[in-house]
Amino acid sequence: MPKQDAQIQRKVEHLFLAEKYFTEESFADFDGVRLLHNALPELNLKQIDLSTQFINQKMALPIYFNAITGGSKQSTRFNTELAQLAHKLNIPVSSGSMGVYLRLPEETKNSFSVLRDNDPEGFVAANVSAKANAQQAQTAIDLIEANALQVHLNALQELAMPEGDKEFMWLDNIKQIVASVNVPVIVKEVGFGMSKDNLADLYKVGVKYVDVSGFGGTDFAQIESARNHELDLTYLDRFSLSTIESLLESIPYQNKMTIFASGGIRTPMDVIKAIRMGASAVGMSGLVLHHLQKYSLSETEIFFDEFVKQLRLIMAAIGAKSIADIKKAPIIFDGRLVNYAKQRNIILPS
Repeated sequence: MPKQDAQIQRKVEHLFLAEKYFTEESFADFDGVRLLHNALPELNLKQIDLSTQFINQKMALPIYFNAITGGSKQSTRFNTELAQLAHKLNIPVSSGSMGVYLRLPEETKNSFSVLRDNDPEGFVAANVSAKANAQQAQTAIDLIEANALQVHLNALQELAMPEGDKEFMWLDNIKQIVASVNVPVIVKEVGFGMSKDNLADLYKVGVKYVDVSGFGGTDFAQIESARNHELDLTYLDRFSLSTIESLLESIPYQNKMTIFASGGIRTPMDVIKAIRMGASAVGMSGLVLHHLQKYSLSETEIFFDEFVKQLRLIMAAIGAKSIADIKKAPIIFDGRLVNYAKQRNIILPS
């Protein structure tokens, strides 16, 4: 039997290690944000509308399944189930990084194309590295007839990888991709967050959509350090920006760019808090992958049916009939986040 390609093997290891290190606890700083309930909500639960606009398409919910996997036999199963679940919920779903497809198209294309096969009319996003050129990005888009392209930023992950890149000249490349491909481009981190300075740089090169993807959930420094027996970067956790810190950093750009949030989403309240802080929609990867790996597709469907019910209940509790109404809820930050915003010269929402 031929030895499995190293890049495909890495995808298999990522799935195993993501589940090994998964925790129900989030470290994304959501516990530092408090929303106040409304004692006079003046609404009927049946009136609550969870639908939202995701770029250019109406979706049933303000959540999406973020980039997870692709490239291996195991990936084919998970991407099939992710697409089926996304279709049922009427929410967007993204492929994992398609770099392995660009290098090994025949061996890996089916692990990605199953997303479109199982969600033919849905919102499906392709995903490539910021080092991919515009032609490669369009090739990835074409394979799954993508509605959007995610371009991921993963400098800390690459630095922790034994085989990782060590050159990160990305801005001009992102500019070319945005100008060249035929779908909207979302630039996203992979779980280390973004600063307002990063957002300023992306805005200057024409980026309109950003997923700040903060620290708090799947930790690729931890995963790659587990694969790298010569280097351990797990101690750099507070070096990254949490999801809440990243949302604070995005405040000056929320009227210029569409902001998505992901990283450490564990509960319906996390979703509501992220939207209150400016996210247009909220991405999940670790949570859904955990349920698909530990349980079954049908059990994961039950979990997300309950998740959606709880979103509706929380909206009722704060008096929000629509996603837009969430942004009007009274909000309180703990002292650490107030101090963070002060030092970063960020005006907190009130």
